[in-house]
Amino acid sequence: MSGGMYLAAAGALVQQLRLEVLANNVANISTIGYKGDRSVFQIPQETEPQTFETSIEAVQSLSPYAPPFATVVDFSQGAIRQTGNPLDVAINGSGFFSIQTPDGVEYTRQGNFSLDSSGVLITPDGHPVLGEGGEITLEEGTVEIDLQGGVYLDGDEVGRLQITDFLNPETLKKVGNGRFAESDGTAVGERSEDTTLSQGYLEAANVNPVRAMTEMIETSRAFEAYQKVIQSADEATSKSINDVGKTI
Repeated sequence: MSGGMYLAAAGALVQQLRLEVLANNVANISTIGYKGDRSVFQIPQETEPQTFETSIEAVQSLSPYAPPFATVVDFSQGAIRQTGNPLDVAINGSGFFSIQTPDGVEYTRQGNFSLDSSGVLITPDGHPVLGEGGEITLEEGTVEIDLQGGVYLDGDEVGRLQITDFLNPETLKKVGNGRFAESDGTAVGERSEDTTLSQGYLEAANVNPVRAMTEMIETSRAFEAYQKVIQSADEATSKSINDVGKTI
């Protein structure tokens, strides 16, 4: 295979991986609290300004002809939308809800909570939401949640939502269903004074549908262009081999 075909194949692979990331973002546009992924094809050198954080395990060496590939999470704020449900909570600012899972404490921005049969506040997939004193249990009554996460039942405080912030959230890893886990023992930072909670609201995915679809179209066209280069190079190579030594 010629060097030109290697270059074209590496370029096509990069575009394919980018297309998969974009397609996953588009598929999760309606997912509450979803944080989109970004494709990074060149890891900055130590002497260059750092524009993102990622662990070395996240980097894939695709080919000697292609730049390193990595996927990083965009932790920017999504739009806040009103639902009117008293158990829906949105985080304004940095930080995550802390939840208890079989794999330990994990973190999420999905605030569409409910109550199980025992009155424990849980996530959509059934994991208890942690307060500063452990699980939060609610009986029948009027539930109010203030800006600082205090949970009140008929005016009496029954708990306070545990909002966990990270000094470097970029080092968190996705574990599915809108949840994140620490990847390397990231130090937990203090909750930002600017972070507040909104009861009766949910945070939408931070994916811009128009931009995502535009990027998907551009990436698809780039992939097709590389395919045409590969096809042309293959035809030229085949013609050269068949014509070598042919007598006129």
